[in-house]
Amino acid sequence: MRLFVLIVFYSLSISVKAQRDNRPVQIAHYVLDSFTMGKVKMRSGVLYDQKLNYNVLTNEMIFWDGKRYMAIAEPRDVDTVYIDTRKFIPVDAKFYELLLAGPDPLFMEYVYKIDEPPVSVGYGNASPTTNSTSLTSLVTTGGVYDLKLPDDFKVIPIYNYLVRKDGRYEKVNSTQQFIKLFPGKKKLIKEFTKTNNTNFSNKADVIRLMHHVQLEGL
Repeated sequence: MRLFVLIVFYSLSISVKAQRDNRPVQIAHYVLDSFTMGKVKMRSGVLYDQKLNYNVLTNEMIFWDGKRYMAIAEPRDVDTVYIDTRKFIPVDAKFYELLLAGPDPLFMEYVYKIDEPPVSVGYGNASPTTNSTSLTSLVTTGGVYDLKLPDDFKVIPIYNYLVRKDGRYEKVNSTQQFIKLFPGKKKLIKEFTKTNNTNFSNKADVIRLMHHVQLEGL
């Protein structure tokens, strides 16, 4: 049975203009460059195959049912979403990407800022809140699910790294935050980040640091 048949998964029944997956558009408000075949594993153990992508503006896992883009409405019923080699874990109403498993797993939270162009309100003034194609209007009309935002929208990515420790998700976006979370490994963390010139804007660097921290705990 196909995933889109299950009503429990539908948060919206908005039909948007279909676009071919190979159309050369920039989908900066999605994690992946295109909708990709993946698997949704339910907590019950049932697996569903579907074309998937993660919408960072709505924090929803979106799937293409052949006619329209739909959102998984009940993340709490999902165990893991697998897209290619990537894994996404539901946390509250959104999904985090699992970057590194282990006793204190490392995750990435996708948060994007939208730079909406201001609209002139007369007398040489402009107001960003009066934009006729605001993010609110895109959500209302279902345009935020489409593959391309209006050309004058700018999507600015913001990545949060989080470690699940003692059942809580803690941010580790800097050396100081790593040390705060693992105070007993202060010297280890400082030496590693200095020696390796760890760049917290580089996902691979953060993964290497977390892997090193995990190894020292074994």
